[in-house]
Amino acid sequence: MSTLSRFFLLEEEHKPRVNVPTWRLSALRIILATGLVLCFGIFLNSLPTAIDYNLDYVIALTTGFTLTLGALLFLSSHTFFITAHLLLICIVVAGVMIKLFIPSLELAHLGSIFVYITPIIALILVGKRTAIFYAVLNIIPFILILKNIDISIVPTGQRMYVDAILHIQLLLFFFLNCCIPLAVWRTSLAANRLNKHMHENNTLLKSQKQIYQRFFQKSFNAIILVDNQLNVVEANDKAKRLLSIQTQPLPLPLNRITPDNVEYLTYDNDLIEALPKTFEVDDKCIEIAAQEQHSNDIKAWYLQDVSDQQQLQQDLLTLDVAHQQAKYFDKATNLPNKTWLLEQLQAHIDRGKPFALLIADNLNKHVLDYMIDGEQHRTLYARINQLVEQDAELIDQIAYIGAGRIAILVEAKGPLKDIANRWHKQLDFWIKLGQHQFHSKYAIGIATYPEHGYIAERLLKSALQACELRAPNQMITVFDQLTRRQTLARHEMALLLEKSIELGELQLHLQSKHDIQKNIIGYEALARWHNSLLGWVPPSQFIPIAEEFGLVSHVTRTMLDKVCQFITANPEINVPVAINISSRDIEDPHFITQIQNITSKYGVAPQSIELELTEYSFADDHNHVMDKLNELGFMLSIDDFGTGYSNIARVLECPIQRLKLDRSLLTDITDLKKQRSLLLGLKTICENMQIALLAEGVETLEDFERLSKLGITEFQGYWFSKPCSANMIDLSLLRSNNKALS
Repeated sequence: MSTLSRFFLLEEEHKPRVNVPTWRLSALRIILATGLVLCFGIFLNSLPTAIDYNLDYVIALTTGFTLTLGALLFLSSHTFFITAHLLLICIVVAGVMIKLFIPSLELAHLGSIFVYITPIIALILVGKRTAIFYAVLNIIPFILILKNIDISIVPTGQRMYVDAILHIQLLLFFFLNCCIPLAVWRTSLAANRLNKHMHENNTLLKSQKQIYQRFFQKSFNAIILVDNQLNVVEANDKAKRLLSIQTQPLPLPLNRITPDNVEYLTYDNDLIEALPKTFEVDDKCIEIAAQEQHSNDIKAWYLQDVSDQQQLQQDLLTLDVAHQQAKYFDKATNLPNKTWLLEQLQAHIDRGKPFALLIADNLNKHVLDYMIDGEQHRTLYARINQLVEQDAELIDQIAYIGAGRIAILVEAKGPLKDIANRWHKQLDFWIKLGQHQFHSKYAIGIATYPEHGYIAERLLKSALQACELRAPNQMITVFDQLTRRQTLARHEMALLLEKSIELGELQLHLQSKHDIQKNIIGYEALARWHNSLLGWVPPSQFIPIAEEFGLVSHVTRTMLDKVCQFITANPEINVPVAINISSRDIEDPHFITQIQNITSKYGVAPQSIELELTEYSFADDHNHVMDKLNELGFMLSIDDFGTGYSNIARVLECPIQRLKLDRSLLTDITDLKKQRSLLLGLKTICENMQIALLAEGVETLEDFERLSKLGITEFQGYWFSKPCSANMIDLSLLRSNNKALS
């Protein structure tokens, strides 16, 4: 590109890549459109005379400028700056043509004067750099006029077009009195609108500032304004009371309010954002709940007193750590367990990115079962864990899921078969366990998300089926159509279950709950299914299918209907009957209305119904549902506590009346001090919060006596009674309880 071309486009290069202002485009089109009309009129007016006198150059010039202006008008819709530069060049060329083809020197000087308008047009359309360029360029026509220099190529005596002076005067008149004033008027109009808009914005900002100041002082939140040097420049009344600075003048350095170092809050770092934003003031713990950047120098901090929450967290921390350790790790192998794996699978599913699950099945697990003790088990899996830590390429996550099987969670960075082959090779080794030489050798089953399952349980089962259905000599198997056929039976069972619900084949069984005097204090309703084709189907089979295929809500409503029928038919029952509620029920926006309709239909009081929820119901924020059920009078309890992934504090935030401990929490309480401390801590917390604590799975007299010594007073299990059909319930026991209590 030449130096001149680069100069013309310099301003366009330096301008930001935004749309051209409307007023500039309008000014360009005003000049082009009116110029096109004028040139076309000159062409029509001069054409007959030019033909008569053979003035070919007149025809060529008028035609050329008419077509050029028409083309520029069309081009202005696509590119503004190129069109503007071409218009300026066209004006200069027009001035040069007048000088070249007008033999009269005085008349030709008008062509030089015509070029004088280029700086004004350049300033309006392009910018000051281009305007300066054309102003400097106009020195040339100025010298031509000053020195009376004639550059005409038409001889002086040759006939000249008679209307030339009129047309040149029209050009000057048009540009100086029409186009330029119109363009300037359009520019000033845009400037006036901008000024008006800025005035309106200033008025609005002033109003918003007043509203903000009133809001700041009367806010229900404690708010302080902090500058970059961590000085409190302003605080509302609630914040002053919280920080105990009512009598101190502002601004006030934060280091005079708190001994804690909070300078890290000024750093812009993702790791810093993850740190707890709390500081101490006297005996209070203050949390910065939120921050808002109000300017480059000022931030608004929203404060709240979290002293009680901090103390509660400290009290529960020891209990929670022991609980998490028991919950997520397998004692025999010191590896993460199945509960941990399912949570990790769900976390990966929530991310929505493809991944794979490998199941390594020990081919010599019969040796593990019959020849190797627990300590040697730990030695074997410690070796496997050591292999993972030493090999930088084995970045996958592993867990022990029982029966000699290891689950491997793979975020595939390469071909899946290659990853499986590497694991197969790593897990093939000999190790001395006690007096035995043990050959560790594993077959690998593979399932991938989302191809082989959309939920964690289904994906795990697909990987297990890939292991179980492999050919005898096949060491690596991917879940395929063969294993899909196995899932067909689940679909068929789901269809049968749905039909059975419609036909009323689900049966109500009850298991009693007892206090420490063995009196009946309630019943738990259990669903049992007898199908004409399948016979008795255990709950461990049809309940997971109901959850997988979206039928669990139908099961819940069916059982609630049967429980209400049972209570209505047996008015002497004055203890609550518990019904298991799933997380899908809680998520259903119509659940509360439906449960009210069913109880109202049979005239059953909500106090007669106990709703048992699993910990999984607390994975999302469902507190408003719990609060509504509690307000209606339904008794709420947590079932199988210790098997889910909620922490203790979150569960106890809900309005529950009973906490049912899963049997897994009750094992080894005699031998393990941590397990015993955990139960004693739970008992103390429940007593303080007036929550009943019930132990599930009491199967022997030894279980009952051991739990009684810990202070647990409510029980449920086979030692007291097995589940039986509602029609077979011995109500005489309940009547004797009532007499004893009366």
